Amino acid sequence: MAYDGVSLLIEGNLSFLFIDIYHINQDTPMVKLHIPPDLEQKLKNSGLSLDLSGELKKITVMFADMRGFSRLLEKRDAKRVLKILDIYFHMLVSIVRKYDGIVDKFLGDGLMAVWGLPENKRSDAYNAIRAAIEMRIGMFRLIPELVSIGEVPLEFGIGIGTGSAVTGFVGPAPRRDFTLVGNCINRAARLQSIASDNRIFIDSETEAEVKSYSFVLDIPAESHAHIMPKEKIYELEGIYEFSHEFESIRKHPRVIVAKVVGITKTSSQERKAALIKSIGEGGFGIEMHAHKNFNLEIGDEAVFNASRLSFFGDKDAKGVVVRKMELKGGGIFRIKTWDIGVQLLELPMEIKKRLLKILVGSKMVRGFNGHDVK
Repeated sequence: MAYDGVSLLIEGNLSFLFIDIYHINQDTPMVKLHIPPDLEQKLKNSGLSLDLSGELKKITVMFADMRGFSRLLEKRDAKRVLKILDIYFHMLVSIVRKYDGIVDKFLGDGLMAVWGLPENKRSDAYNAIRAAIEMRIGMFRLIPELVSIGEVPLEFGIGIGTGSAVTGFVGPAPRRDFTLVGNCINRAARLQSIASDNRIFIDSETEAEVKSYSFVLDIPAESHAHIMPKEKIYELEGIYEFSHEFESIRKHPRVIVAKVVGITKTSSQERKAALIKSIGEGGFGIEMHAHKNFNLEIGDEAVFNASRLSFFGDKDAKGVVVRKMELKGGGIFRIKTWDIGVQLLELPMEIKKRLLKILVGSKMVRGFNGHDVK
C-alpha cells in the first residue's frame, strides 16, 4: 500500500517502510529508506516524521545477548537453533514493546533496543531498566518451556547506555538504512560484553537518570579496565515500582530485583531454586516453578540464601509463608508458577535503610512508570 509518497512493503511477518524520493533528473535511481518496523509503527501512530538530513537525539539504548549460545550452536541442527532463538526473542521483544521501546535490530543471538525515538520522554531510562529487570523475570519463567523441549536454559547479559546519538540514513540510493551513531551506543555494547549471569550493567549517564528510584552497585574499576578504563559503570540490582493500588498504604518501597536464590524448607531441609521477584513491606514476593515433591504452605518457615542480593550482604534470610497463589501461564510460557509471599522474621536495620533509600525517589516515579506516560 502507499500513502503520500510512502510505500509499505509487507514481507512475511515483517514490514519495512520505504520513502520514495524522486529527483529532477529522471535517470537518477529511486531512493528507498529502510527503518525498523517498530519505529515505523510509532511514526504512524504519532504523526511525527524523521528528518532525512539527520538529527541529534537523546536516547537510551540496550544490548541484550545470550551467553553460551555459540557452544549450543555447535551441537544443534538449524531448526533446533531457530526454535530456541524464537522462544527467547518472543519474550525479549514483547517486553521491549511493553515498556515503550523499539527493537532496532537483531544481532545473531542478541538484540539492540532503543528508547527515545521518534521523540524522547522523561521516562525513557526508567522504561529501559524496568524492561531489563522484567527480562530477568522472563528468563526464569522460560525455564519450564525450554526444559519441556529438552534444552538447558541459557543466561544473558544486558548493557544500557544513555546519551546523545546521531540519527539518519546511510547507504547507497537503492537502499538507505536508518542508523544510530553515538558514544552511548558504544558504551551499551561494551557493558553487555562483560555482563553475565543475567546481570544488568548501566553507564554513568543512565545511573544519573535513575539513581533516585533504583538500587545500583558500583563496579570496581579494575574489573572493566580493558573495556571502559576511564568511565564509572554500575550494576542495576533493583528498581522502585510505583503502584496506584497500594502506594497509599505502603510503609516501605516495593523494589523489583528478580534474582534467583536457593530456598530451604525448614521442616524437611529440602532445597529448591526460587526467584525473589520483589522486596518490600518487610518481606519477599517470590516465584517458584511447580515441583511434585516440594510444596510451601501458609505458615511454613523457610530459609533463603540471599547472598546474591546485596541488600542482605552475605546473610541468609529467614521467613514464613503468608500467602500463596498459583498462576497459570499461557502463550509462549505454558507453565505453572507459584507466587508466594514471605514475611521476614528478622529485618536488620541496615537492610531497612537500604530499602528506604529508594523510597526517596518514589514520587519521581509517579506519572511515568511506563504505562502512565503518553
